[in-house]
This record gives sequence, C-alpha cells and structure tokens, in this order.
Amino acid sequence: MNIHQLQLGVLLASLFLGRCALAQTQQEWMDCLAGDLRNPDVPIAGCSAVINTGEGILRRLANAYNNRGVARRLKANYAQAIDDFNEAIRLEPNYANAFNNRGVAYRNIGDLDHALSDYDRAILIKPDYFAAFYNRGLALTDRQEYAKAVSDFKVVLAADPRNPLVLYRLGAALVKAGDGDAGNADLAEAKAIKPNIEEEIREGRP
Repeated sequence: MNIHQLQLGVLLASLFLGRCALAQTQQEWMDCLAGDLRNPDVPIAGCSAVINTGEGILRRLANAYNNRGVARRLKANYAQAIDDFNEAIRLEPNYANAFNNRGVAYRNIGDLDHALSDYDRAILIKPDYFAAFYNRGLALTDRQEYAKAVSDFKVVLAADPRNPLVLYRLGAALVKAGDGDAGNADLAEAKAIKPNIEEEIREGRP
C-alpha cells in the first residue's frame, strides 16, 4: 500500500469508524510519522495500526464498488458495471468475486474472451469458486467448446449433485458434444427435480 492509500484510509476513518476511532487513528498516525525512533516499537505499532485501518477501509470500498456493479449489471448498465468491477479489482487485486462478476458483465455484452479470462482469474484465486466454474461453463457453451463446458459443469455438480440448473446445463452441453445418452439422462433428471427448469432457463430466471 502506498502513502496515498494510507492517507485515504485515515481520511475515510472519520466517516466509517466514528470520532473515537478517528482520534485513536490520529494518534497512531502521529506515532507512525513522528514516533521516537529511540523506542522503535512505538512507530512500528502506530504505522501498523494505520496500515490495518487503511486496508480495512479499502476492502469496504472494494465491496461497495463490487455490489454497485452487480446492481448496475442487473439494470443492464453493463459499461458502468464493468467500471465498478474494475475499481473493486484495483482496490483489491485478488478479489475473486469481482473478477467473476465482471466476467458475467462481459458475457452479457458478448465479450467472451474477457469473460473467460476473468473466470480463469477468479478460479486461480479461489480454486473452489463453483459459481465461477458454472459461469465459465456457460461462456464455453456460448463458444461451442462443449467438452470444456462439460468439464466445468461436472466440477460444480460434484459439489451439488442435485442442482437441477447445473444438471440441465450439463445435459445440454453433453448432447451438443455428441453424447446424447448421457446428456438426455441429465436433462431428464433435471426436469424430474424441477419440472419447469427449461422454462425458467428460457426466461432467464435462474
């Protein structure tokens, strides 16, 4: 974290942490900047507290940008949503959820290359991020890379074997990949669990 981020954290502490916490942070900031180096523990403690406060506020800001991005995406304001996810990722470079959400926005506008890149990054950061596997499977299906899509849907299904949405998507991908028997079996199982699953997918409700 650079000095500008630390200063931002101290400034925003007054808004998020209240007057008492701000006073404490101001003292810790002074200990950090002007602490007596004959007693190094004082500036170390002061600077550590300021850094921790700033990092906590940056995480909250990243969450706010991410959540606003999701809301904007739901309103089909995809460019603004992507801008928000960009900012969330700038603040928190390993924010897997923001990468996944940005990938969804990119897929919504048909930019499958960027979508797949974001899903890859989300999964790299969080290898058990099943939503990113599912979303990557959808994007791979859009690209007609059915074998890869099947692989991703199977990862999700292993964690949630009775999920009708995943079963349906897997079955559809298997059929398109040329494995009609297995695909139709999964489609039938999905419909047995949730008879209107096909209608919901067609209407974009899941």
